[in-house]
Amino acid sequence: MSHTDCIIIGSGIAGLTTALRLREAGFSVTVLEREQLGREASWAGGGILCPLYAWRYPEPVMRLAAAGMARYPSLIEELRCKQTTDPEFYKSGLLIVDPIQTPHEAAQITAWATHYQYPHQWQAAEAHFSHLPHQKALWLPDINTVRNPRLLHALMAAVRQAGVRLLEHQPAQKLLIQNNRILGVQSDNTTHSAERVIITAGAWSGGLVPGLSPAQIFPVRGQMIRFEPAPAPGLHTILMDQGIYLIPRQDGSVVVGSTVEHVGFDKRTTEEAIAHLHRKAVALWPNLARNAIAQQWSGLRPSTQDEIPYIGAHPEIEGLWVAAGFYRNGLAMGPAVAEILTNLITGRPAIMDLTDYRLDRPALF
Repeated sequence: MSHTDCIIIGSGIAGLTTALRLREAGFSVTVLEREQLGREASWAGGGILCPLYAWRYPEPVMRLAAAGMARYPSLIEELRCKQTTDPEFYKSGLLIVDPIQTPHEAAQITAWATHYQYPHQWQAAEAHFSHLPHQKALWLPDINTVRNPRLLHALMAAVRQAGVRLLEHQPAQKLLIQNNRILGVQSDNTTHSAERVIITAGAWSGGLVPGLSPAQIFPVRGQMIRFEPAPAPGLHTILMDQGIYLIPRQDGSVVVGSTVEHVGFDKRTTEEAIAHLHRKAVALWPNLARNAIAQQWSGLRPSTQDEIPYIGAHPEIEGLWVAAGFYRNGLAMGPAVAEILTNLITGRPAIMDLTDYRLDRPALF
């Protein structure tokens, strides 16, 4: 049996940043990962640090994402000071070709951008890309991206430097609970004891949290492709239309995503999805027609019934905390989630009201 102050189940952006913050607060920390470290939803996404069509989400989603986005510059600087992998964080901007679906949506977008202080401009799409139709597009110049696999590598290096214990291929089989208090985690044939357990296990969280069910946190598959670098001039900003986005990388390659598929825990890629993404990508950026697909993959986003994540202390089990159900926005939310959890565990003041994210909100129990 091993003992630690805090066990974190899951090694995505929320789990790793929380591990780093708790270690800085003086706790010993062990991270348990069911498969390979840092290779689930946080790794599989596109790396856009803003909810897509953000004004269409429930307000708590954008509130949490905005808090996470505001913390990224300091997190990136912290990782750079530790001389870890460069996460390729940069301001790419985002052009949405089809932002308006209803007569009132332009006003909603303006209200959203004003409230969160995001500069925005209404422009003809062809002002940015001459091949696109002359239609009203939304230009968001201050949207940042990160190369998320590199970010996760940087975080893993940072938490190791800090003395966090990272254990992969250690699926949590069950929580050890006695008299409504957490005692630890059973993982295969190993017992890990701790007074504090934090579940950040993505789409697998629903099967671990007492009182929740797999139907309340469930996987939504997203398939992605990446093109080899295109001839100059390369894509210079994120380009989005009808839910499909093109993300430029600093090496000139272009990531394209993504599908939204309710297929359970099936992570296979399909020829139909790849063909669809390829067709849409070439229509949006014709230079890609001459480029090979370098990579294709899929990930399982952890969604909830109301699209709002669960964050906070378990209402019945002392020492158990949950942060799960971030759907497509976990990467943007991660740094704020880490601060929220650390403040809860250490008794520091909260950075926001967590009522909307509580586990025992009416939709659950």
